[in-house]
Amino acid sequence: MSVIRHATACDLTQIIALNIESNDNAWAEQHFQAALNNNQIEVIENNQQIVAFAIWQTVLDEAELHLILTDIAHRRQGYAEKLIQSFIHQNAHIKKIVLEVRQSNTAAINLYQKQGFRQIGERRDYYMFPLETALIMEKIC
Repeated sequence: MSVIRHATACDLTQIIALNIESNDNAWAEQHFQAALNNNQIEVIENNQQIVAFAIWQTVLDEAELHLILTDIAHRRQGYAEKLIQSFIHQNAHIKKIVLEVRQSNTAAINLYQKQGFRQIGERRDYYMFPLETALIMEKIC
């Protein structure tokens, strides 16, 4: 059975390992520590193993999705969708969510579109390794 909850300090090692294993452009440990300190990480735990996480930042009634990641072995099982829906449900005051996504990441783009996001712009050469354009997407809640 999977549970969605806020990350704790005890989760940080698993989150960082998952990030290294499943993210071609892994974040540095200090970025995760800062997000944890600000209570910005939600995880999905399945059988005491973190299988997905999302990092959000909110300012007043707007939110930005900084990173959402599912373990490679658990992809296409709806975990990212559940994290997005949980965040929206728990933050009814949010009026708008924005994010950037690699132009080539069609799986993520399809997920975001399914959740009601639409493209509003792009940032050329935003991503490194490889150099790539980011699509800016938003959802009006």
